[in-house]
Amino acid sequence: MDWIKTHHRALSPLRPFFRDVDVSVPRLYRNRKGFLYVHVPFCTGNCTFCILYRERPTVPYERYVNALLRELRNCHSFKPVVVYFGGGTPTLLPAEGFGEILDEVTSRTSPGEVTVESTVSEFDEEKARALSELGVNRISFGIQTFEGRKRALLGRRSGAEEAFKKLKLAMEYFDVVSVDLLYDLPFGNTLLEDVETVIKLDIDGLSIYPLEHTPLTAKYPHPSVEENLRDFLSAVTFLYEHGYRHLSMNHFTNGRDGFLYSVTFTRPEVPLLGIGPGAGGHVMGHRIFHSPGVGRYLSNPYSVKAVLSGAFDFERFASRLFEGRLTFDTFRLEDFPSLAIAEERGWVEVRGKTALLTPLGLFWANTLAYLMCLDYVRTRLEAALGEAEVGGEAAP
Repeated sequence: MDWIKTHHRALSPLRPFFRDVDVSVPRLYRNRKGFLYVHVPFCTGNCTFCILYRERPTVPYERYVNALLRELRNCHSFKPVVVYFGGGTPTLLPAEGFGEILDEVTSRTSPGEVTVESTVSEFDEEKARALSELGVNRISFGIQTFEGRKRALLGRRSGAEEAFKKLKLAMEYFDVVSVDLLYDLPFGNTLLEDVETVIKLDIDGLSIYPLEHTPLTAKYPHPSVEENLRDFLSAVTFLYEHGYRHLSMNHFTNGRDGFLYSVTFTRPEVPLLGIGPGAGGHVMGHRIFHSPGVGRYLSNPYSVKAVLSGAFDFERFASRLFEGRLTFDTFRLEDFPSLAIAEERGWVEVRGKTALLTPLGLFWANTLAYLMCLDYVRTRLEAALGEAEVGGEAAP
């Protein structure tokens, strides 16, 4: 059986269990503590690999921040304990915009972690100082790679030397500095070399992603799955040897980066309020979605789509896989034949009622989650068919 590596579609087989609902979003988040995601879709560059929603900044930032505040205040009793500004390029916002949003947050609670994403080209000492003074304690850079040819291909507008300079600057102002790296890049992988550079710079955390399902995927020749696997395992082994450990399947830390926000990927029972066009959130088994489009958002920041999951218990269980550990209490191990195959292939180690991801399993984690979802769907269908047969036999 040849399994295809997937990245973005791990839980997609569960979509038939979602149904649209008409709910009051403020009521769902009322008096709850959770995480806040603030989407800033603006970009001045053109990253050729990006599949995320973003726009050129064509409206005054003040108007956009005011719309974000309107939406945040609509859930006035929600208490954000972790805040994440993602994009896009959030550091295009003026410091005053961050200040207004964080003032609203701190009027309700004291968040333990405030992260801002940035690019090297949209970061300088003035922004570093301003963000630090406003309470931002974690910054994440989309480095992707330090290799010059690949940076140019990816649309990065700065070279490696400027990246080194900006990362060292960030370390002077923030408690935690993290970077994103890509592998499966055209013209051969440089992941191990990039990881070695991260460790030499003493960066606190890093996330490693494959270049899959992106605009670049079909344009250039890429390394084979076998090559990607070899390079991924070499990089992970090197990280482990230098004191890093994985917090989730993509993120590694040297111990200083707690990356609290990563819980949003592994524990869907923790409320996440997403504000801004294209932002998403979840609460009480509901998923909340904003349509993209700044203009539409400015006219009505409260317009969202809500769906209710009919498989929330399974989502909560399966998402733990991304932390590297599954415990079978509410679900039975024997209901997931894909795990038996994964154990044979060395992706997981099964110890009693616990399945642990191996380094090899980290590489295949999304694919394994996808296949476990298929197992779950099959089990649900078999149960439904069994009930139908029993009902048919009982009918006069």
